[in-house]
Amino acid sequence: MNEELQNQFMALDVYNQQVQKLQEELSNIDMMIMELLKSIESMEGLKSSKEILLPLGAGAFIKAEAQNPEKIVLSVGVDVLLEKDVDDVIVDFQKSVEELEKTKELVNNQIQKTNQEIVKLRSELEKRAAAIEQRSAQMNPKTN
Repeated sequence: MNEELQNQFMALDVYNQQVQKLQEELSNIDMMIMELLKSIESMEGLKSSKEILLPLGAGAFIKAEAQNPEKIVLSVGVDVLLEKDVDDVIVDFQKSVEELEKTKELVNNQIQKTNQEIVKLRSELEKRAAAIEQRSAQMNPKTN
């Protein structure tokens, strides 16, 4: 197998790995979006009811009542907390969802472009394989 053909096979492998990494990134983005939307829904729920489920870990929760549901405490860094109005946090989270949706679109576009390159490269490799097969058949004709 010549060097150019080897390089094309390696490029195909690299493209496939890129698509896999991008799909993993999409999955992570989807999880972040779902978490933000769930948080927004919970904060909206605080407007009608002060009752919350407080996670204890390992899937266990306790019912509790929010003492000040108009304020949300956010973790903004290692051991750094910030108190904000619930409506401001909702707006911030909605903006984050919008930004993640844009990022998701960019990642999807990159996946599409990479898949197009994969199709193009596979087509080239199939043509080369057919040409090699044809040459081989011409060099070694079958005798009956």
